[in-house]
Amino acid sequence: MHFNRWNLLLLGCVLLVCLAALHTTEGAGEKRGDLYKILGLTRDATDGDIKKAFRKLSMKYHPDKNKGNEEAHKKFLDVNYAHEVLSDSDKRSIYDLDGEEGLEAHRKGAQQHHHDPFAAMFGGGHHGGKRRGPDFRINFDVTLEELYNGGQKNFGIKRKVLCKSCRGSGAKGGDTKVCTACKGQGQVLKMQQLGPGFNVQMQTTCDKCGGRGKIAKSVCPVCGGQRTQLEEKMLDVVIERGMTDGQEITFEKASEQSPDTTPGDVILTLKQIPHSRFKRIGNDLHMDHTITLKQALLGFKINFNHLDGRRVTVEQTTVTPPEYVKKIVGEGMPHHNFPSDRGDLYVKFTVKFPTSFTAAQQEEIKKLLPQ
Repeated sequence: MHFNRWNLLLLGCVLLVCLAALHTTEGAGEKRGDLYKILGLTRDATDGDIKKAFRKLSMKYHPDKNKGNEEAHKKFLDVNYAHEVLSDSDKRSIYDLDGEEGLEAHRKGAQQHHHDPFAAMFGGGHHGGKRRGPDFRINFDVTLEELYNGGQKNFGIKRKVLCKSCRGSGAKGGDTKVCTACKGQGQVLKMQQLGPGFNVQMQTTCDKCGGRGKIAKSVCPVCGGQRTQLEEKMLDVVIERGMTDGQEITFEKASEQSPDTTPGDVILTLKQIPHSRFKRIGNDLHMDHTITLKQALLGFKINFNHLDGRRVTVEQTTVTPPEYVKKIVGEGMPHHNFPSDRGDLYVKFTVKFPTSFTAAQQEEIKKLLPQ
């Protein structure tokens, strides 16, 4: 048989389609029920809860401990699958919204994009990506002591999250049915008038289901079909030693949730409250201290509390001129990421002169300072 280049191209396309179909059937699995119940969790479980439950159950049903027990083997596989889905934030979001059907559709879309040579060449195909929601930014007040010593504070935000009762579907119990308006396609054909006597049929998003292809069998009583509910979430803000004014702390995907959308980040911008004694410049600290004329002439020893509560001593044995700055090595701010290294402290001295002298004092000063 003679093959020209068009025959070869057609044969190659057929082989690719067959391979894609084979790969799809190999990856398809049976439905396992509620993945949260498999791990003994509720839908508001944290990542730590999921990890803890997985460790406990995978040890319980491990084949080495249950040789010949087919039921334990099946539960072991279910536990691993539940952990695989729920420990991945993107997969968990898809599952919470559309269940295992959504995961299967996402997987098929990803495989189609991977195996379609034309999608690869022209950038087409479905890749299962979701629109990203906006970030939530807010200023967060901190003291210089907190930036010096480090610490942890709680911060509460109110945000919209997918309804836990209906998984963001707006349907009671998450039960949906095919949209009758678009027959599950999410798109409908409508006639649009572009000019007098000139009508054209155009494809638009279905108004009844919002393009999802599914509608609620009955409205969710918790969210009233809105698909989201208001939640107050507490964030643990870890302030690391040496952090700076204006530095950002990011909580990934902690912003508001909405169906078919990847949540944005919550971003806190540190704002240092002015300190009564110290001023920070880079990793150095600066402070002002007033001394008497006697101290300026004869020397002095002063003590003050540092940002960590330690008593720091500054001593001067020589004459101190007005506006003199004394450098104290290593008493500045910790370097962020290298807190064992610290900047320096600069103390600027202001001399407080007497406002007047008695005649006797003036004579004594003339004797001491003849010039």
